[in-house]
Amino acid sequence: MKKLLLSLFLTTGIAATGFGQIFSQNFTGTTTLSDYINSSGEANKFTAIGSGTNNIATINSGALRFTKTGSGTAHFSRNASFPGPPTVLKISFSIEITNIAASGTTQAQLYVGTGFANTSGAPTLASTTHSRLVFGFDATNGFNISGPNAPTGSTPFYNTKKIITWVINNTGASIEYQAPDGTAKTLANDRWDLYADNVGSPSSTPILDGLGVQSDALNIEQIFFRYDTGSQNATFSFDDFLINDQTTVLPVDLTSFTAKANLQNIDLTWSTASEKDNSHFEILRSGDGKTFSKIGEVRGAGTTDVAQNYSFVDKDALPGVNYYQLNQIDYNGNPTLSKIEAVKSNVAATNFKVVANKQDGNIKLTIFAANEGKATLKIYDLNGRKVTERELHLSKGYANVSVPISGANGLHIASLTTATETVTEKFIQ
Repeated sequence: MKKLLLSLFLTTGIAATGFGQIFSQNFTGTTTLSDYINSSGEANKFTAIGSGTNNIATINSGALRFTKTGSGTAHFSRNASFPGPPTVLKISFSIEITNIAASGTTQAQLYVGTGFANTSGAPTLASTTHSRLVFGFDATNGFNISGPNAPTGSTPFYNTKKIITWVINNTGASIEYQAPDGTAKTLANDRWDLYADNVGSPSSTPILDGLGVQSDALNIEQIFFRYDTGSQNATFSFDDFLINDQTTVLPVDLTSFTAKANLQNIDLTWSTASEKDNSHFEILRSGDGKTFSKIGEVRGAGTTDVAQNYSFVDKDALPGVNYYQLNQIDYNGNPTLSKIEAVKSNVAATNFKVVANKQDGNIKLTIFAANEGKATLKIYDLNGRKVTERELHLSKGYANVSVPISGANGLHIASLTTATETVTEKFIQ
């Protein structure tokens, strides 16, 4: 999720602000650009991803990539208005700039405001742009970030992928929000804070803060990125877009969420300081941090000011790293996602459980296989005598298999051998 999704921020002693996700977009595989574009403003799609002469826009290695080799302009935009419109916007995405040819005039900018067009032309600052970021880069140092009217200047130069979090206040008053690590922060009206974190290392202090180009009379409901003629050649890679409306109070004040390996299981625990109309939590799991599936559900406490503690045990954890996320659902069906927790399980690449059924003389196997392939199942009694042998073809993922077994009752050992390993399981027949 890569995952770096910050729809619901942890809090310490205060209620979180924000009301969930209003736009998200991750890029995968070699899918065509058209899969991520809807010019009429379909939810979670860009309204334009464009390339001018000598600018190649592709979905490559799980990212939206612009490769500039000459003059021209590349851009992407979400020009359909966000619902609301929001007055506190939190924008998060990953960025990496590589293949920088030489130093030159910086013309790569990200705009937030309203009234942008679905073209590569630069937005008009006087009438459309509330706030903007400028990306500077050179062949030796990498890239940095600055913004007009930013009193702290520019960020250091970066030579690696960064997770950008940009919080913009347009409410007409100071607001409280949560930094990427959950620390409470205050942001004055018509100002913004910027965080540039290493992957997996959220920070508590903004690396840059700035003043909005325009007053709060201008809505913050659209985004526009422009990589313009005159810039040096480079490759921009974007991914993990998440835009949140931070205007109203979340229905749940989540104070902790942890995932820990416990033998073959994963124990999930989380706590809330208060809840409003909280119907339930959906427990989501992913093997890659991008695609999540529901694996369980825990009932919420409704409306309460009393701290609540919750737990869930994943008894079918995947081998390797497991990614977990909570999806809190209120009584109206509105969802709010938590941060992502990652934990490495103790599950082998091939894992299976055995359930003996004395009535029909079969054993039932639940097998998880990391890869498709052949396997050999052997069953031995307590004296080491082989009582059953069966060749199996395993599909990737979970499967249920029933195998006949004969012989005396008592303790047995099942052995499953794949191309890479042998795992065993004891059971009583």
